Amino acid sequence: MSDSVVDARGREGGCLCRKIRFAVTGEPDDPHICACPHCKKRAGGPFQWWVGFPLQGLKWTGDEPTWFDTYPGETRRGFCPTCGSSIAALDYDDNTIIGINTTALDDQDDPCLVPVNLNRLSDAAPWLAQPGTKHATGD
Repeated sequence: MSDSVVDARGREGGCLCRKIRFAVTGEPDDPHICACPHCKKRAGGPFQWWVGFPLQGLKWTGDEPTWFDTYPGETRRGFCPTCGSSIAALDYDDNTIIGINTTALDDQDDPCLVPVNLNRLSDAAPWLAQPGTKHATGD
């Protein structure tokens, strides 16, 4: 018996205009925020919040996103061509995981989705909380 517990609970999400909808099942993988230049431009902010799910647990339940190669031959990103929402990411060399923009999930209030890493720290806004700082509490 495995020591890891697979999260079989289904999660749903989609874009702002609701044309793109999806469902994912499986254990969340590597929830993180990324401050690379591409994520910052797509998010319109200082970073983007990502979490991986098993690709086999993904089902598009509405329209599928339009895909754009942000790193040609390496990574493509899915977005809604109508409302512009960033939805997903696929790496060409990994056919087991789909990266989901965590804010595209209908419910992000899950301890399993709390970011455990800040990718591309050197590209992060200098005012962004750095290791050793505390999270804000309360409202």
